[in-house]
Amino acid sequence: MGEPHVVSLRATRDTDLDTLNHIVHDPRTTAGPPVAGPAVSERHRATIDHRTIRADGEIVGDVTRWFEDGRAFVAYRVDVARHDDGTAGRALRLFVEVLDDGPLRARVAAGDTGSIHVLERLGFAPDPARPADANAPDPAVDGLVYLLG
Repeated sequence: MGEPHVVSLRATRDTDLDTLNHIVHDPRTTAGPPVAGPAVSERHRATIDHRTIRADGEIVGDVTRWFEDGRAFVAYRVDVARHDDGTAGRALRLFVEVLDDGPLRARVAAGDTGSIHVLERLGFAPDPARPADANAPDPAVDGLVYLLG
């Protein structure tokens, strides 16, 4: 599969959730915060900015922003078939370009070199105030925090 011609974001619709849940529950997809599906309450969904990623018109993942202790975090997930075609970086760039929350943070597993590369290409750097945290609740997800801005 080659690089898509058009990568776009749209507000996530209820009709997107089945496809996004399939992507999220693929064991090869890097885990992230729960952002789609029946287990996520309407109140929680209202506190985040959740967008569906489309590549050439096909739903291929999602990006989200949420706040913890007043600090903005972003995360993304892309279908495994799209891991090496530039979709993740293009989608995340589109997303962060419209956010004005000051510094943005992203959690990444220490061994997830693909996601680290995506973040670094967009200007994220390891947060010096939050080095690798082997005692994090889920070190596979919360191992490192990267900072932009």
